[in-house]
Amino acid sequence: MTFQILSQPMAITGEAPLWDPVRQCLWWLDIQAQRLLRTEPDGATGATPLPWQPGLIALAESGRLVLGLETGLFLHDPENGTLDQISETEADRVTVRLNDGKPDKYGRLWFGSMDMTGEGRAIGRLYRRDTDGSIHTIRENILVPNAIAPHPDGTGLTFVDTPTRRLEFLETDPVTGTVLTSKIVHEFTSDEHPDGACFDQEGNLWIAVIGRGDIRKLSLENGEFERIGTPVTRPTMPILGGPDGQTLFVTNQRRFLDSAQLNAQTAAGGLLVKERVAEASILFRVGGL
Repeated sequence: MTFQILSQPMAITGEAPLWDPVRQCLWWLDIQAQRLLRTEPDGATGATPLPWQPGLIALAESGRLVLGLETGLFLHDPENGTLDQISETEADRVTVRLNDGKPDKYGRLWFGSMDMTGEGRAIGRLYRRDTDGSIHTIRENILVPNAIAPHPDGTGLTFVDTPTRRLEFLETDPVTGTVLTSKIVHEFTSDEHPDGACFDQEGNLWIAVIGRGDIRKLSLENGEFERIGTPVTRPTMPILGGPDGQTLFVTNQRRFLDSAQLNAQTAAGGLLVKERVAEASILFRVGGL
């Protein structure tokens, strides 16, 4: 079965899809347009304007949304529209925004930051928010943090600084969250730019590859992978979910495409779906919120 376009809001950079099993909807972002998008199973999509560029969405224990913006982490209640700041991470650096992040099995939120000027400066960082609200810097000198996906068994997380094209697995201490070891588990070719990722219930990593225009289903155990082609060249992140728990949702971007490419890729900026693919991702929530 090929991908279908579930919704087409012409996102400049569609990112960070998150299936909400309680509200039975898919949350996602349009980064440069500063929009939080909500898409229903029938494709109906609404947009909430945000005050700054967003980079990540996660579910909190309370069911509210945790958003990563230019000036830190925020807690958003979709029912009443409140947006409360819970950290000022990167608020002191006006050329930096938060980018990509997910909670792990223990409620810790792992997230990154990056230079948003387009100058390609390695001034980003990898952070960990513990359930007591404390923020810890894990790495510095990062260009574009992506594929931040905690493993379902709680042993660690994947991470890639996209321009390096080297996907790592960071083994972490279950109690403290300290990174114990790091190893490269997959390397991409020069025409492949790894972006967002998620794990399925069997421990396979699903990662978007810009340039190739595919989603790569990767086994960390043996390194074998399967390519799933998409109708766009710039897919940004996959997530598994939906009412049946077996739908693959993929966001993508119109940004950086010229007029000829936009004419050829009618799905650019839309939300793609492919049904009956795999069991849903393990959904962890941000603790302490």
